[in-house]
This record gives sequence, C-alpha cells and structure tokens, in this order.
Amino acid sequence: MPIDDYGFLGKDIKQYENKLVIKYKEVFDFYEDINHFLHKIKPKIEVKNDDFQGGVIIGLFCKSLTTFQAIYILFKHYLCNNAENLCRILFEEMVNIGYCSLGKDETRRYLSLEVINRLKIINIVNQKNNEKYLPKNYREKFFENKPYDKWNSELVSHLHGLGVNKPKAISLEERIKKVNSKVIMNLYLTFYRIVSTGVHSSPEILKRYLILDENDLIMEIHWGTEAENSEVTTLLAAIHFMIIISEYLSNIFGVPEKKDIDQFFEKMKTLGHKYNYILEEI
Repeated sequence: MPIDDYGFLGKDIKQYENKLVIKYKEVFDFYEDINHFLHKIKPKIEVKNDDFQGGVIIGLFCKSLTTFQAIYILFKHYLCNNAENLCRILFEEMVNIGYCSLGKDETRRYLSLEVINRLKIINIVNQKNNEKYLPKNYREKFFENKPYDKWNSELVSHLHGLGVNKPKAISLEERIKKVNSKVIMNLYLTFYRIVSTGVHSSPEILKRYLILDENDLIMEIHWGTEAENSEVTTLLAAIHFMIIISEYLSNIFGVPEKKDIDQFFEKMKTLGHKYNYILEEI
C-alpha cells in the first residue's frame, strides 16, 4: 500500500517500518543494547567541576548520545536518508571528542570555534554592505546593548585567553589529522564524503528521486519510501561511531571498561561481516 496521501506522517507507513524491523532485527536489537549500556554508564562518569576538558568531552558525549537515538528513530520510521544525514553529525561529534581527548590545549582550540563564529556574525552584521539583506534597523538593534567595538574587543580577548592569536578556525580535517586515527581518517575519506551529498543536497542525491534513461530523460519520479536508502549501513556506522566514542571515554574516565567495549566490537565485527560493513580495529 502506497503512502501517497499522508507520506511519512500517515498510518500506512507502519507496514514499511515493520518490514524494516523484521529484516534487520538483530541490528536493531544490538543498537538498543548499545544505547541501554551507554545510558547505564552515565552516572559512573565522574567529572570535577573545575575539569573543563572533561566537562567538554561529557557535553559532547551527551550530544552524541542524543544524535545516536535520533538516527535510530528516523531509520526505524523509514526516514532512512535523513538518518544517514545525521550520521555526518555523529561522525563530527566523534571527531571532536577524540580531538578534545588529546589535551587541554586541543580542548581550548575546539572551544575557540564558538568565539570565532561569533566574531564572524558580529562582523557580518556590522558591515554596511550587508544592510540591504537585513531587516530595517537590524544593525542598530543588534548592537543596542553592546556596541560593536566593545563586543569585538571582548571576543578577541576571549580568543587570546584560549591561546588562539588569530581568528582562524581549525577545520574538521585538521582535527582528524591531529587525532591521528587511521580508522577515523578512512571513514572521513569514504563514508563521511558519501553522506555529505545528502546533507548538502548535491546533484548525486537526485539519483534516488529521479530515474533517467540513457538519454538523461526522466523515466520515473520516486516519492516517499521508494527514494529511501534503507540499507542497514547507516545503523552499523552509527554503532561503530559510538563504540569509538566509548573507547575515548574509557581512556579519559576509565568508563566504560575495556572488556565491555571489546565485546561490543566483536559483535559489531560479526554484523559488519554479515551486512558488508567493513571495519578495522579501533
């Protein structure tokens, strides 16, 4: 039965959800086991209130765990393409956790990204050339409580306090190189690049929605479930990322235990082999 009348918001989508859950039951079960385990270890992670590095890592872990659950919910509801897009976010959260785990200097460099972004925003609003794109009197209202010069000076001082002299952001690729993980670099060069096509609505993604003939003439238009990439790679990748994150947590906080991570990784290898998701040792 098609879902043309209500799309993914109607009752008819349930039939597709059921087929997906039956087809990949062992992967869904494993996903739920990992999620339950990670929720159980939360109270065991101890961070002192003056440990800014540990605090940043835990904050990123909390965010990554939410992303992990969102991927599951979307995929199970047959919104597989959007679940795949979220894997890009989870990948970046994994990279940031790995980068911050290198030390306090790296954590400060990561935090500087927020300050640099704020500097960009106030500079954009302050530029006269941009007034035509903004609401009337927006610039005046934006700087009403804090003038541009004062705001800029405070942000630059904050940046210097983080050990960064120039407002130049450290790119994701630079962070990955610093992490120095063959596994993560491999994922960046392959899986991350692929899922980025959906995030940016690149032309490649249109192949899921438009079926063309040899002359590039439209033969079919795929709507709804027909256009969804329901391969289980998305779930396996998300599980893989969380296992890597667990490894970083274990190195910093001693939680979770290595034996638990190893057990999850062995299970992951078994499922990866079955569903053609190739992975290397962490």
